[in-house]
Amino acid sequence: MYFYINSPFKVSHYNFSDPRVKRDVRLAVLADLHNCMTENGGRQLFCAIDAEKPDAVIIAGDMVDAREHTDPYTTMGVIKRIYEHYPVIYGMGNHEKKLLDGRFLHRESRAFTKGLKEAGLKILSNSYKYLGDTGIKVTCLDLPLYYFRRVQDTELTVGQMKELLGEPDREYYNILIAHDPQYFDTYCGYGPDLVLSGHMHGGVVRLPFLGGLVSPKLKLFPKYDAGFFEKKDTSMIISRGLGMHTIRVRVNNSPELVIADIKGK
Repeated sequence: MYFYINSPFKVSHYNFSDPRVKRDVRLAVLADLHNCMTENGGRQLFCAIDAEKPDAVIIAGDMVDAREHTDPYTTMGVIKRIYEHYPVIYGMGNHEKKLLDGRFLHRESRAFTKGLKEAGLKILSNSYKYLGDTGIKVTCLDLPLYYFRRVQDTELTVGQMKELLGEPDREYYNILIAHDPQYFDTYCGYGPDLVLSGHMHGGVVRLPFLGGLVSPKLKLFPKYDAGFFEKKDTSMIISRGLGMHTIRVRVNNSPELVIADIKGK
């Protein structure tokens, strides 16, 4: 059973500008759907996206749920519907990573890959895509699964990111899709202009003045839980996510569609 406590669906808007951007771009950012909101072919989610008329849809990972007896195929049908109307750039989350690994959840993995194939989509793994002629480059970071182990912290260095991704191309406005926001300090050292993340589910329970209560690593009051952060020349948006898994509760923590408007100066 899914519980939404005091948490209506919400659309959040953010605005950025940069002289390298050749024309104004609106991005819809999705994260952490976890097989939720698939009723009626995902009509509620699709209508919310369609009302904003984005130029492209960015997926920041974990649209599916890597657990037994889940239905990633139906979720991929929702994403296929979105892709039929809007360009989609799909970044890797730890749940997609686990399903594509091949060692786990064989039935669910087959359903997921079948849905991806039918949608005509490929998840970007430590690779990039140019967003048409906009002057925007979108790079997708794909970390090994051990970075997502609960309780345990694993170091990520700028050098490791450069080995995985190469150097940012400064002729472009660089967007980094990085599912886990806890490495924001390292992302800043690498040097993208904008980081799009999720993973934290807004901290599950949001408390006034304190923010999110718990992270997926079971740490209390995570530093990077939801919303907007900025350091040096790098900004980060952390989506509160669209669904739930394991802890199926949201308190003062609305499911969220993020809209990012990037304008040229």
